[in-house]
Amino acid sequence: MEKIKTPFLDTIYHLRTIEQVILYDKLITIAQTEETEAALFLETEYEKEVLEYPGIAPNFNSGAALWAARMVYLATQLLLHREHKMKDVKELLSFYIGAVDASAIISADLCLRFLPQIIAEIRKIDPEDLVIDILEKHLIQFHYSAIGSDLDTENINFDAVAANDCLLQLYIDRIVQRKSIKWAQSDFIKKQLEIGFGDYQKLFWAQL
Repeated sequence: MEKIKTPFLDTIYHLRTIEQVILYDKLITIAQTEETEAALFLETEYEKEVLEYPGIAPNFNSGAALWAARMVYLATQLLLHREHKMKDVKELLSFYIGAVDASAIISADLCLRFLPQIIAEIRKIDPEDLVIDILEKHLIQFHYSAIGSDLDTENINFDAVAANDCLLQLYIDRIVQRKSIKWAQSDFIKKQLEIGFGDYQKLFWAQL
């Protein structure tokens, strides 16, 4: 009996477990059954990650996690397959519909954290690829996942970050962990780093 193919689920599983993606010989539609299983898998991954989070982590947002998983899956497939018209690609890579709060941001990050690397690969193939602009707009909205990348940070809104203590600490920790000076330049982030480091800033991060 032929095994049922689950390209979307397999891609997300590989991404989360060994940080690798699977490229298929054609762009494959995501089945509803795969989305259901992927949501359960991502929720399990979220529950494992939040054990290490500071303070009280927000509840898992299944819709945001699935949206991010779809974006990453489709972005990887578009590395090879571009038979679609740009109008169709924009529909495939549609924007997230819902409140972009701490729950959505952290849940989406399970997969969206890998998007900057995928964008870099697309840029190597074609620096003028219009898909890059679409994906970077997603990252501007979910910028926690873009920390350390070359994304333009000028139009970033920190309201959702400031509104949740858990996300705020995760955000600052990721900037410090990746020693991303570019991401530490906004007045809001500078202030948070000053609060966190106090008189020991040069000891923790001499280049800042």
